[in-house]
Amino acid sequence: MTDQTSDDEFFDANDIDQYNTDIQRELMRTWNNFARQQFGRTKLPVPMFDRSSISIWSILKQCIGKELSKVSMPIVWNEPISFLQRFSENVLYSYLLDRADECTDPIMRMQYVAAFAASSISSNIDRLSKPFNPLLGETYEFVQDDLPFRYMSEQVSHHPPVSAFLCESKDNGERWRFYGSILPKAKFSVKRMEVNPKGLLTLELKRHREIYTWESVTCTIHNIVVGRLWFEYHGTMEIINHSNKMKAILNFKPYSWSSKELHKVEGFIFDSQKHKLRGLYGYWTDSLYSIDIERFEVFLKQQKKEAKSASKCHQQQITNSPTTATNDTDNTDLDEELPDVDPSHEQLNLPPNSLTLWRIMPKLEYGLQYYNFSLFTMALNQLTEENKNNRSSLPPTDSRFRPDIRKMEEGDIDSAGQEKDRLEEKQRAVRRAMEKRREEWQPRWFRLIKHTVTGQDVWVSNEKYWQRNWANCPEIY
Repeated sequence: MTDQTSDDEFFDANDIDQYNTDIQRELMRTWNNFARQQFGRTKLPVPMFDRSSISIWSILKQCIGKELSKVSMPIVWNEPISFLQRFSENVLYSYLLDRADECTDPIMRMQYVAAFAASSISSNIDRLSKPFNPLLGETYEFVQDDLPFRYMSEQVSHHPPVSAFLCESKDNGERWRFYGSILPKAKFSVKRMEVNPKGLLTLELKRHREIYTWESVTCTIHNIVVGRLWFEYHGTMEIINHSNKMKAILNFKPYSWSSKELHKVEGFIFDSQKHKLRGLYGYWTDSLYSIDIERFEVFLKQQKKEAKSASKCHQQQITNSPTTATNDTDNTDLDEELPDVDPSHEQLNLPPNSLTLWRIMPKLEYGLQYYNFSLFTMALNQLTEENKNNRSSLPPTDSRFRPDIRKMEEGDIDSAGQEKDRLEEKQRAVRRAMEKRREEWQPRWFRLIKHTVTGQDVWVSNEKYWQRNWANCPEIY
């Protein structure tokens, strides 16, 4: 069945049910295989060190009102990976892009793309440590024989800090390409820190001649002064298919004190005439579902009714509380308490025939000892025997060769801090020398162009990285 004939063919209810069943069976088969995937080592060399005696507020109070990229943070609040490595976690569920490439139904393709976009932040669950800021010219690649994608990235600018990346199918991107750049903007206030990852993300499905674009959503970290740290993603993600004008709009809901729900995502897929085609619902920390539009509308109405009732009950409890009038207002202003989440939200009671588009990999039982890393993250900074025996297999700028990160994951915090300071001073010295010579930094593997569809500036690969000629790489470590 081709795209041109799919709208003309007639499907009865049994055909549709069988179609959905076949899709669900294939998705679950793929997910089960993926969940058993081994990426490399299963633990870091040593567990995470104890931070219980360290005050984050004593560190962050000097940063209020400043850009995070312009502040040198103590190494104790880092995790032993670079931001380039951490961003590679966004493409972990790229098998969804393989499914989209194989699919002839444009609505189903959009569902896969929306699931991939929602899944891209799922690796951040309970990750409150800061990755190392990339050095100018730093690169990172991730390729495995048994994974269907290859990923590479480069720090193309330091002020402002811009990281460019390319993830593509292993056939030189003949099936799909996902690329873009991220300029993380973060600001502190007395109660919270807000991180806004600026940057257009682009997906090309080559066989279907489709181009999708979207931007990520805002992350807010609460209780940076007192109380237990917690964070949430919130905002609207608009995924546009520029070829047929179809859209998926995902709303990442802020925490609701009345309904006790956190991390919820809900939205719709619209056609070019703004007609609703499918409902999308789930939690970015767990899963995303696709639902028949009529059933989804009824489902949402019921949820709103229940939320209104819960809100009324919550307000009555506050009014009747004997401590309401005597609460310390200063503490209330400073401490945004850890959300009281209703665990029953996991029992979604979704309408019949809802499709499970994506489900997160199970968390590691021992992950808390290792910065809440997943199995995938554990492998990101691993130097394989091939890398050790043949260092030319990677460029000398690869994040795996950063001595500060290597020292930290080995548990030598003092040496890691010294190496971090040395690398940052070396970078400043190079910048001063270039300014004196009136030279501008030129990225090795990316170039800045006008996006063919949006007209925005976008960093794209210059197609030279995988030739693996490292002769002109800078010595940044």
